[in-house]
Amino acid sequence: MPPKSRRSDLISNQLKEEGNTELLNRDYHKAITLYTKALYLEENPICYSNRAQAYLYNNELELALQDCNRALQLNPNYVKATTNKAQVLYEMGYLQQAIECLQGINNHSPESQILLNQYQSQSLKTLLDQGELERQKTLLEWLKQGKAQFPKIKIECYSESYRGVNAKQKINAKELILFIPKSHMITLEMAKETPVAKKMIQFRLDLLSPKHSFLSTFLLQEKSRPNSFWKPYLDILPQSYPSFPIFFNNYDLDWLQGSPSLKQINDKLSDLKKDYNDICNVAPEFSQYSFYEFCWARMTASSRIFGINIKGVKTDAFVPLADMLNHKRPKLTSWCYSEEKQGFIIETDEKIDRGQMIFDSYGRKCNSRFLLNYGFVVDDNDANEVNVTVAAEFNDPLIQLKEEATEEQLKQPKTFRLIMDTDETTVMEFMSYIRFLVIKDQTQLQLLLNGIVSKYIKPTKIQPLGIHNELDMWDLIRRICYVALSRYPTTLEQDKEILQICDLTTNQRNCLILRMGEKEILKFYYQFSEKMKQLLSNFNQQEINIFCSKEENCKYLNYVNKVIMFQNQNDQ
Repeated sequence: MPPKSRRSDLISNQLKEEGNTELLNRDYHKAITLYTKALYLEENPICYSNRAQAYLYNNELELALQDCNRALQLNPNYVKATTNKAQVLYEMGYLQQAIECLQGINNHSPESQILLNQYQSQSLKTLLDQGELERQKTLLEWLKQGKAQFPKIKIECYSESYRGVNAKQKINAKELILFIPKSHMITLEMAKETPVAKKMIQFRLDLLSPKHSFLSTFLLQEKSRPNSFWKPYLDILPQSYPSFPIFFNNYDLDWLQGSPSLKQINDKLSDLKKDYNDICNVAPEFSQYSFYEFCWARMTASSRIFGINIKGVKTDAFVPLADMLNHKRPKLTSWCYSEEKQGFIIETDEKIDRGQMIFDSYGRKCNSRFLLNYGFVVDDNDANEVNVTVAAEFNDPLIQLKEEATEEQLKQPKTFRLIMDTDETTVMEFMSYIRFLVIKDQTQLQLLLNGIVSKYIKPTKIQPLGIHNELDMWDLIRRICYVALSRYPTTLEQDKEILQICDLTTNQRNCLILRMGEKEILKFYYQFSEKMKQLLSNFNQQEINIFCSKEENCKYLNYVNKVIMFQNQNDQ
């Protein structure tokens, strides 16, 4: 090293600052080069510590550890270098040494204290379940033996029941982060080859969820085989699903009181029971597995399988490790089956920083579906929906004529999915159906029937018939929403307060978020009906102009413009 001079000191400091800039910009190669040049001019603990950080982020752990040790030789009380060393030790798999390293700090920085708390918490969790780490290790070794590739990702446990996949180092956009060969995927075709599955096919069972049932029977049969090839994967699967509603106790279900999702849960259990009984009837040997075990397997299938295309054939498959990516929108990754690579691949859609959780998207779904099939809900979910039922009044004098015209039992309740958008097909069908139900004038009904081309009219395809009919439609919608809201034991406002002040379990919070989303939609349409009652009762251009000029009414304008258009057509 050359003798130190004022000029070399200035250059060294400049190089260090440039290195800091590149470190902040996440260009770790440049940062390492600049710090190395600075250290050639002057040994400095800060440069060693910062270069260690760059090495750490670049996954060059041995070099990072060397730099941390050199920085601490020059300054034994350097908190930042000690913190960096603890992080390096943690990444190398030495959790206890990382804790001991941080415990040696006398005056903690906020960063070092947070890190110590985090590592101690993880150490306690690890002591509680060493088996989890062994299962992870076994799974990853099994995948590597099959030539799977996942060099930049790792499994991370965030709590006893919450795992995910993290980036071990910086990942570029459009980079392949996971490859699972076909040999290590459980496909639907494979599941259909078991003796039980062949009987299911032979007797042509009318299963309510065929693909899930085939894959579920495969899981249970392989799970009972001690030497199953799939054991490393089966052992890593959750042993229970307490956050899935079909496994809720009565206390948890009470939090869904008044919600239509309770019917969905009961319907799901009935469907599962039917499929289970049907399978046991044609394959009595399957009855060795309990209904509870069958439910476990079916929930595993519904929450973990991927729909893929192999040689032009659509199929479904369990894909180990890929199924550990958690949900988030917008997604960070894209996946498919690669014919070229003969396996399942995941690529990044954008750059992912080291330590960042890697997400997949399970699609745009309402919270009732997320909870039922995945055991979680999404806060502020813009895809929420609520089921409502509607039926014709028994004393409707035109009911016979209407039923003959539609060939439908209109007095039987019909269910529609409401979302907060009147332009969505399901909402338009709901409004159309009600338009037809509330027709009171036989002449108007006859005109409508005379205008159809086909033999029967479709009540879900009725366009606005006039202002009075629209008023009646909104009056019925208001009543439907009022009755639906009154079924809940709490109001939306009370739910918001409960969310803020109460210490809730995961299941309670999920139920609360779910029912709040339903109430928001019902409240939206209740307020919508009130607004339309005011506007349509005095429907003229002046009132329309006043209504449309108010910013608070912008969410109603698409519908209002549609009514104006149809009204103008009727007036011509």
